[in-house]
Amino acid sequence: MNGIITSAEREKKESKIQNGKKGLAAMAGLISVVCFFLPYITFVFKNTVYTVSAFQLATVKGFVVRGPELTGLVAVPLLTRIAVIAGVVLAVAGVLLIVFNKPVAAGTAFVISGMTPLIVLMSASAIQEAVTQLNISEISVDYLWPYIYILLGGIFCSVLSLWVRGTEKLAESMFLVFSCVSVGSVLIITIYIFAAGAPAILQIGLGNFLFGATWNADAQQFGILPLILSSIAGTVGAIVIGVPIGILTSVFLAETARPRLAKLVHPAVELLAGIPSVVYGFFGMLVIVPAIRDFPPFRDHTIGDSLLAAVIILAIMVLPTIVNVSETSLRAVPQSYREASLALGATPTITIFKVVIPAARSGILAGVILGVGRAIGETMAVIMVAGNVANMPSLLGTVRFLTTGIAMEMSYASGLHRQALFAIGLVLFVFIMIVNVSFTYISKRGVQMDAE
Repeated sequence: MNGIITSAEREKKESKIQNGKKGLAAMAGLISVVCFFLPYITFVFKNTVYTVSAFQLATVKGFVVRGPELTGLVAVPLLTRIAVIAGVVLAVAGVLLIVFNKPVAAGTAFVISGMTPLIVLMSASAIQEAVTQLNISEISVDYLWPYIYILLGGIFCSVLSLWVRGTEKLAESMFLVFSCVSVGSVLIITIYIFAAGAPAILQIGLGNFLFGATWNADAQQFGILPLILSSIAGTVGAIVIGVPIGILTSVFLAETARPRLAKLVHPAVELLAGIPSVVYGFFGMLVIVPAIRDFPPFRDHTIGDSLLAAVIILAIMVLPTIVNVSETSLRAVPQSYREASLALGATPTITIFKVVIPAARSGILAGVILGVGRAIGETMAVIMVAGNVANMPSLLGTVRFLTTGIAMEMSYASGLHRQALFAIGLVLFVFIMIVNVSFTYISKRGVQMDAE
């Protein structure tokens, strides 16, 4: 009958639409593959201009650069070559997978292929650094439209590939792809940090770098033991002061504060979270540093800029993170836990410390981890109060943290000095990973003990 669509016709129509989606995704993927062979990036070294494709980046030996005094061959970093080859292979794989009706695998391949230009972007700094060694300061890098297409086209092709599964499955598949983007971003950062920092450690020597007590770039001495110990001391001090205050404040807000008083405290905590680091630094420089310098027991032993000043300012800065996360975790504890404890004869205080806080332990630990990350990674405020001298840590002495060492010297560093700063970043990255793994293990161990 007219106007009635049979199941066979419906299936035929759906198959036609699906084939159209596959064709569109495959066509977009082929364009990505072609873009790897088109003019991709332009390097300008003073009067020398090189416009190369991504494929040429993977195959040429390097760029001949003529400086005012020296002429040299600037090699393309190995990481760039690997990224380009991986990008081409994954783009081709994505096209083949979509043709053979593997849309999820194709979408994953496309999105990873689209991320490879980011590695090229990061590793291009190695080329610029090598050119500066030839006394050439006029350097620029221009990224052409094929580069932009590969970067954005990876996500576009991925979405088109997942669209083949139908609109209902598109959202679920997109969540999967973007989770892969998150994991891939961490992976890219990890690879770049290790690739940028490892050469300096190998050249200086692992023992000399980690356990050397002298940091003197002019004398090519790059020992970061004072920076490591200062960072650990500052972080531990901030946590020792900030964690008890933060947890008790969150207990007050979640369990004992009257609503009117809580309404006054909450905005204050949120305001602490929104204050820029440089404002904390000004406060520390104008209030905390003079207070330490003029405090009678310390007056003849410090200039004010010290590890103690850094610890105090970091303890203040970690408070909002710990308070907000811990309070949310405490409020998430079921009310039945409190009622059961009180029914058994426990006082409200015992209920809070023996029932509610243990039940919210995982969330509180998450807040502490975030606070530790804030303390380890803080730079601007520490620069303004710590004194910035690479000394072994003492409470009233000037110190330099790992982060401040990078921030203060990166703008003018070159050669081995610059590579050593990247190596500091690698050490800092490993340090943060160790802290996160340790807290995660402690949290899981606590949950297992509670279950037993």
